[in-house]
Amino acid sequence: MHLYNAWLPPPVAEETKKEKDSFRTVLNSVKNSYKPDDPDSVYSTLKWISVLELFIKAKSELYLEDVAELVQFGIELFNISQNKLYAQVRWGNLLVRVLNKYRKKLAFKVQWRPLYDTLIHTHFTRNTGPEGWRLRQRHFQTITSLVRSCRRFFPAGSALEIWNEFW
Repeated sequence: MHLYNAWLPPPVAEETKKEKDSFRTVLNSVKNSYKPDDPDSVYSTLKWISVLELFIKAKSELYLEDVAELVQFGIELFNISQNKLYAQVRWGNLLVRVLNKYRKKLAFKVQWRPLYDTLIHTHFTRNTGPEGWRLRQRHFQTITSLVRSCRRFFPAGSALEIWNEFW
C-alpha cells in the first residue's frame, strides 16, 4: 500500500484495493472498443486514455500483468495507427508515462523497427498531410520520448541493428 493510501480512513483504504480489478475492467473495455477490421476504430479508444491516466497517476497498486498488457496493446495501436498523428500522440504520451513509472517492474520485448519506420515515414519523407505544424511537432516529441522509454525493452542485439541502419 502506498504511503498516501495508508493515511486514508480504513473503509476508504479498503475500497482502494478494488482499483486493481477496476483497472482490469477498463483495460478490457479499451481492447473491446478497438476493432481490427476497422482502422478508424483507433479513435474510439481515445476516450479511455483519460481514465487510464487517472489510474496511472493514482497512488494505488495495479497488477503488473495488466500494466504490461496495456503497454503491449498501446504499442500495437500506436504502430497500427499510421497517418493518424493525433491518436499516436495520445497513445504515445500515455505509454511514456506508464513505461517511466513501471520501467523496472515490467519485462517484455518491444521491436524498435516499427517505431523507427513511423518516425522516418512521418517526419523525414515529404508528406503533405492535413495535420498542422504544431501536431507534427508534438508527434515528433512523443515518438522520440517513446523510443527513449522503450530502449530498455528492445531485444538483445538491437543496438547493433540500429547502428547498422545508420552506417
